[in-house]
Amino acid sequence: MKTVILAAGRGERLQPLTSTRPKPMVYVGNKPLLQLVIENLRECGLKDIIIVVSYKNEYIMNYFENGYDFGVNIKYVFQKTDSGRSEDAILAAEPLLRDEPEFLIAHADFLVDKEMINRAINNYKRLKPEGVISVTLVKEPHLYGVVSLDEEARIKRIIEKPERGKEPSSYAVAGIYIFKSSILQSLSENHSLDVTIQNLINSRKHVYASVWEREWVKVRYPWDLLKANELYLKHLLTGKGSYISEKANISNNCTITHPVWIEEGVTVKPGAVISGPVLIDKNSFIGTNSLIRPYSTIGKNVTVGFGVEVKNSIIYDKTQIGRLSFIGDSIIGAGVEIGAGTQTINISFDKTPIKFNTQDETVDIPLQKFGSVIGDHAIIGTNVSILPGRQIGCNSIIHPGVILYQNVPEKSLVKVSQSLQITDRID
Repeated sequence: MKTVILAAGRGERLQPLTSTRPKPMVYVGNKPLLQLVIENLRECGLKDIIIVVSYKNEYIMNYFENGYDFGVNIKYVFQKTDSGRSEDAILAAEPLLRDEPEFLIAHADFLVDKEMINRAINNYKRLKPEGVISVTLVKEPHLYGVVSLDEEARIKRIIEKPERGKEPSSYAVAGIYIFKSSILQSLSENHSLDVTIQNLINSRKHVYASVWEREWVKVRYPWDLLKANELYLKHLLTGKGSYISEKANISNNCTITHPVWIEEGVTVKPGAVISGPVLIDKNSFIGTNSLIRPYSTIGKNVTVGFGVEVKNSIIYDKTQIGRLSFIGDSIIGAGVEIGAGTQTINISFDKTPIKFNTQDETVDIPLQKFGSVIGDHAIIGTNVSILPGRQIGCNSIIHPGVILYQNVPEKSLVKVSQSLQITDRID
C-alpha cells in the first residue's frame, strides 16, 4: 500500500521556527517531525511513500532525498496551490496513485503511535470498506474535523471544525486515512475532502472509524511541540532504562536520575544534575552545576553554561546558553546565542492566561507555564528578561538588560534607552 504524506504546510502559527524551515521539519525529540512520521510508517511496513511538498520544499527533499537512508522509498510531488486544503495535496499525488487499489494518507504535523497506524490498516483489511479514518476522543472537538458514529463504528457524519457547542460528537479525526483510489475522482470534481467522504456515506458506502484511545498530538502551536516532545520521550525512555554512550564524558560528580539518552561526544561537568526523561544529542556540553529537568531535549553541539537551568524545553543544534540563565517551557532555535543571566519567564505574574500573538490571532495558551519561542541565529544579550509567550524572530539582536514584553520581528535590533545621572558623592 502506498502512503501519501501531506507535508506542504507553512506553519504560520509556529513562527519564528518556520521562518527558516517548513512546518514538517520542526523538531521533536531532536528529529524533524516528518522523520518521526516516516519512521512509524516504516515500522508498519509502509515503505513506498509519496511526500507532497510546497513551502521550502528543498529543505525536505535535501534532508530525506530518495529515502534510502531512512529505510523507505520516497517520491515527491508539488502542490502548486497555497490553499492549505488537504484535497489539493492529495490530488497532486493522483498520477502516482491512480493505478493503486487503495492508499493511506498521513499528515506530517500529527505525532501518532505506530499502533494507531497498524490498527487502521488491520481494520481496513478486516472490514473491506470504502475507507477507514482514525479517530480519538478530544476535549475541544470544535478545533478538529469531527465525526459521529453508529453502534458499529461506521461514520455517519463528518464536519470540519464545527461551531463550538454544535459538534456532533467528541470524536476527532486523528490524521490517518485509508481509502480506495476511486475517491480521487470525486476529489477531482472540486469537492473538499470532508464533503467527498460525506458523499460516500450518503451513497451508502461504508467508511469506518478506527478508534484510538491513547495519546497523540496535532501540532498547531509551539506548545503542541512541547506536548509532542513529552510524548516522544515517554515512548523512547519510559520503562526502558537509560542509554549513555561509551564515548560520552560524564563526570563522576554529576547526578543523573530517571531515564536519559546521552549521545557520543557529550560532556557533563561536575555538579550537573540531569533529571530524565531527557535527551542530549552529540557533542553537547553540560556545564558545572547546571540543571536539566524532565522532558527537555538538547540538540547537537549545544553549550549549556555554568548554573543554567533548562526545564521542559526544546533546544535546537549549535545553540549556546550563557551561565546562570533559565530556559523554561521554551523552544530555542538553531545557532542561538543566549547571554549570561537571561531568563525566559514562564508564568504570568498575575496568574492570568498567557497570551500568544500571531499575525492573525491572539490565543490564550492552554498551559499555566509557557516561556519563549526564539528563532534561529538570534542573539540575546546578558541579563535579558523575556516575558511569557513572546517570540523573537530569526537573526534578531536583543541588547543586554532588556525586559522584553512584546514580540520581535526577524532581523530586528532591540535596546533600551537609559539616562545616567552621575553626581558628586556626599559622605
